Amino acid sequence: MKRPDMRIFDALSGIVPKDAILQDVSIGIFWTYVQTQYGSAISASAHRWCEDPPGAIIPLAGRLEGMPVSELFSLYDSASLTARSLANAAVAASFPASRMTGQIFPGKAQTLLETLCMAKPKHIALIGHFHFADELRTFGHQLDIYELDGRCEPGDLPDSQIPKYLPNADIVVMTSSTIITHATEQILDSCRHDAFKMIVGPTVPLHPILWDYGFDAVCGSIITDNAQVSATARQGGNHKQMTGTEKLNFIRPGTE
Repeated sequence: MKRPDMRIFDALSGIVPKDAILQDVSIGIFWTYVQTQYGSAISASAHRWCEDPPGAIIPLAGRLEGMPVSELFSLYDSASLTARSLANAAVAASFPASRMTGQIFPGKAQTLLETLCMAKPKHIALIGHFHFADELRTFGHQLDIYELDGRCEPGDLPDSQIPKYLPNADIVVMTSSTIITHATEQILDSCRHDAFKMIVGPTVPLHPILWDYGFDAVCGSIITDNAQVSATARQGGNHKQMTGTEKLNFIRPGTE
């Protein structure tokens, strides 16, 4: 199946309800939270990986609530990763998470990944650092870890090597933060056709349009307590402190 030519963000922004309005916005050190009348979402505040440019990175900060979501679309192409995160969260919050389709596999993405690898060792590619990497190695899997150029640790492959080496992987697990760095679609282009492709993390928008892009599993978070999540983001909470969400894994419809 040929995936759409447009970016995931552009496909989603094209179907955002015209009356979608920002009701609550919190931009913290680690997380950006947005609520509209249709839903709520969080997105990684990615300035921790790359310094934001000088100037007004969020042009209308202090006046965002009450604005149409559509007025934030252009921020996704900002030089500021913080602004991109806000645009992504706003679009993701414009759809109720209940619209997401696929078989639900409860719990952590790590559990799903271990289930996929149970029969025999696999060649696994991790796009980004995941805490379960060392554990995967103990099961005998061949593991490649890709990281942004300049953020590589010893043994990592720089992301510039993805087109060369990623086709070797049986399973590709990418962090949902690739949506903020504009890398998701390029990574998908480098995957082998029969590789099992997963995107993992709260930043991923939960919408069935992701199946059109070739993902086999979407592992994200549903917000169960808006007030708690907004407060945690606003007060600088990290992923361990982010309560009020439920992790769910969605498997592509029709996958056995």
